[in-house]
Amino acid sequence: MLSDWLAGYIEYTKNTEPPLSYHIWVGISTIAAALERKVYMKWGHSDIYPNQYIVLIGPSGQSRKGEAVNLARNFIDHIGVNVGAQSTTQEALISKLKDSTSTYQNAQGEPKFQSALTIISDELTVLLRQKDVQLLGYMTDWYDSRPEWTYETKHQGIDRVTGVCVNLLGATAPDWLPSILPTEAVGGGWTSRVIFVVENYKGKVISNPNLFGVDEKLKKKLEHDLEQIHILRGQYEFDKEALDNYVNWYEAQERGIKKGIFPIPDPKFSGYISRRATHIKKVAMALSASRGDDLIITNEDLLRAQKILENAEKKMQRAFTGLGRARFADQTDAVLNYIMKKRTVRRSVLLREHYRDIDLWTLEQIEGVLEGMKIIKIFRIIEDNDVEYRYIGVPTEEEPLPVPEPPSPEQEPSDD
Repeated sequence: MLSDWLAGYIEYTKNTEPPLSYHIWVGISTIAAALERKVYMKWGHSDIYPNQYIVLIGPSGQSRKGEAVNLARNFIDHIGVNVGAQSTTQEALISKLKDSTSTYQNAQGEPKFQSALTIISDELTVLLRQKDVQLLGYMTDWYDSRPEWTYETKHQGIDRVTGVCVNLLGATAPDWLPSILPTEAVGGGWTSRVIFVVENYKGKVISNPNLFGVDEKLKKKLEHDLEQIHILRGQYEFDKEALDNYVNWYEAQERGIKKGIFPIPDPKFSGYISRRATHIKKVAMALSASRGDDLIITNEDLLRAQKILENAEKKMQRAFTGLGRARFADQTDAVLNYIMKKRTVRRSVLLREHYRDIDLWTLEQIEGVLEGMKIIKIFRIIEDNDVEYRYIGVPTEEEPLPVPEPPSPEQEPSDD
């Protein structure tokens, strides 16, 4: 076996254009797809399962989110888990979920039922359509993987699905989210259960991928190890050091919240923050499975999960650009993103680029907002009867993502 599946996957995808964060989270989603409902963590009165709702956010054609999703699709298909169609109706999706019911033996040899389904959608708007509140409600219910999910059909009354476990890997552009999500749905329900991974640009430029080819040897090892992850079953537990660290982390977070210090300051993420501890456990289970089959979450697993999640959170609030209630929310986001990209730009240039969406009066209102936020400085160019914007916001420094080094040849299984 590889010493760490996720590290091997990052090595396998290194000569592709999507950002590293996309590959990491897609890899975590792939592990979750393989684990299904056969493993869990006992936490108080609840069982926490490793399924995730992960959505890649990035401008169309610029961040290669679809490529990141499709690279993982081959591995998910290889292990033969149930996969939902990208374009489907509510009824067809529920039918697919019900048809996914299967049996397995738990760690004690007892037969168990699960209805495990991975939904892969590189265009989330195709899956969720326009503000489909009912489907969002269903997916909110599915996230918690309850022993039984009931729903009412048009002709057959109440129906049931046993052992629900839905894993979602999706992607969309930020400007499409307003068409998917009603404004009142942002912050709670479905969105609080989603990890939004936001990037604006490619991770690297690969003008000719044929120069690198596909590492078929590594691909086979990844397939083999994912098969081994797929047969895991049983209960995950923290080791003592990890449990102590988790308790300290959780209590520190709660103390901060009481003081008004939030991991993500945007109030739209209040629901997410309330479920942040569950997200950490789900990620930690996947990372433990990535490195071995002992069903133990070590302190290293937990620290790695914390770092990966915290890095995603630094950009997460950008997912909801254009979803605010303010009169010019979407135009303000467009202007801010443009100024951030240019760093210094004149008003006349900005108007020429955005005249279809923003008039002079609206731009003047936006100027006041951004200057009041101390994100930009405005300078009058008297001789040209113009204005110059200078971006002064300091981008958040990101720590390196904690991905182990790829396995050395000595660590890998022999081909003999």
